[in-house]
Amino acid sequence: MTPFAELLRRYREAARVSQSRLAQLSGFDHSYVSRLESGRRAPTREAVLRLASALGLGPAERDNLLAAAGFLPQRAEHLFGDVPVLTDVVQLLQSEDVPEAVRQDFQQMLELLVRQVRRSAWTGRRTLTSEFAGAD
Repeated sequence: MTPFAELLRRYREAARVSQSRLAQLSGFDHSYVSRLESGRRAPTREAVLRLASALGLGPAERDNLLAAAGFLPQRAEHLFGDVPVLTDVVQLLQSEDVPEAVRQDFQQMLELLVRQVRRSAWTGRRTLTSEFAGAD
């Protein structure tokens, strides 16, 4: 069972709602909720938000459920308020309106960029350290 499946079941049981009732409240078919709880189906971000709302979860629990499903919690997105492009990046990577292949390509480009920056930073530190070592 996946971390998301376990957490969803725990939240549902704590709310004392059946899978059928949760499905009804969140606008899903009972079989979808059943597959989510068994770990046989991965949820979309929108599905997680609808389930959290139907369960009456607070912000912390909702963010835990999002994170368990592999999505960035909503509060973390607010950390990017001063850098709008980061919010745009997160939204693009999570948007179901963007084709999966495009999102994967975009993510690969970002990963390459991060590796290049890290490599440059490491080389820069090494050079700086070497200069200090030679100064003694």
